[in-house]
Amino acid sequence: MKRYILFILLFVNISYGITVEEAIKRAKENLPLYYQGLSDFRSYFYAYRSSVSQFFPSLSYGFSYTRYSDKKPFNYFSRTHSLSLSWSIYNSGYRYFDYRSALHRYRASEYSLDEIILDIVFQVKYAYLKSAAAKERLKFRKIQFRAAKADYELAIDKKKLGLVKRSDVLQAKVRFENAKYSLVQAENEYRKSVAELNSLIGLPLKNDTEIDTSILDKYTENNFPDFEKLKEIAFSVRPEIKSLKETVKAYEESSKIYIFQYTPSVNVFYSINNSYSGYFGKDRYSSYGITLDWVIFSGLKRYYDYLSSKEKVRYNRYALKELKRSIELNLFKKNEDLKTAYTKLELARTILEQAEINYKQVLGEYKAGTSDIIALLTAESSLASAHETYVQSILELAITKISIERELGVEDINKVWGSR
Repeated sequence: MKRYILFILLFVNISYGITVEEAIKRAKENLPLYYQGLSDFRSYFYAYRSSVSQFFPSLSYGFSYTRYSDKKPFNYFSRTHSLSLSWSIYNSGYRYFDYRSALHRYRASEYSLDEIILDIVFQVKYAYLKSAAAKERLKFRKIQFRAAKADYELAIDKKKLGLVKRSDVLQAKVRFENAKYSLVQAENEYRKSVAELNSLIGLPLKNDTEIDTSILDKYTENNFPDFEKLKEIAFSVRPEIKSLKETVKAYEESSKIYIFQYTPSVNVFYSINNSYSGYFGKDRYSSYGITLDWVIFSGLKRYYDYLSSKEKVRYNRYALKELKRSIELNLFKKNEDLKTAYTKLELARTILEQAEINYKQVLGEYKAGTSDIIALLTAESSLASAHETYVQSILELAITKISIERELGVEDINKVWGSR
């Protein structure tokens, strides 16, 4: 148990640098993906504000100038200034239902922006966790390299004393070179992982960003609810579901436009005109009135437009059902992956403890001359593999958890689950 505690302390060795929260904040400030979604959201917002403006009357000014080229004395000109106020009191329901449709599309775009933010959070967490695991893997490979080097040097010393054969030295050297190869590979993987994170948070790709590896320990806790509760959370908070619901409402409002096209439109107007004619002189007059326009028959266009809009409503309702089905299935599979990941982590932890004990035992026996180089190298290789498996098990568990959070539509499940 003491060895295990010492190992955990080694594993949780905290390095100070950018935290995952800071990385997420930087990504939101720098990623073009966010600003792309923000521009789309703003376009729907302005379209909504535009639909509100339809309820106001319109005021217009007009000017005309005309010259008549006729035989004298009938050669003259005229000019007119006019100021007109018009107001569509009722336009066959189009204005109201267009406003309602624009409102729901605006709300849908807001939820779509939330989905983009969740994508960004997931990408940053994924890249950060990969970098943290790569850093831990690099640390363990350095330990493996030093252990293989020590085994190689020990074999050389024992060969000089005539205690082992030359083949023992050669085998130790092969293991040493393999450890060096693995170390170079781990260094490359770590650099690439950090570069991926740097790209997301707006830093130079070659920037030596310091990763806080203690985040891996956070994801080893068993703090997720069961499948039914996960499904309940997803169906109540997932922005994509809310967005599709608003889209359905938008098409429902749009379909009403075609029904109310069978009703008349009513407009009022008032106009002031000031004119001057070289032939008639000055003239000033005003006019006002009310108009009613009713399209009684225009073929079957309005009818088929209505049927088309109703099909769009059905399409989006089915899309909503399909989305829920897909989310439910994905959550079930990821929840099964989560259970497996917990089991694999416990097994990896046990394997690591046993491999560490075995290596120390064989190393002592080899120094005492009661064991051969094959047993030592096998034990050292098993310990190295156990280290790799343990780190990979934690990474798989962490990625499974953030994948579930993404499927739920939350940045941190503890903020949602903790309040229930």
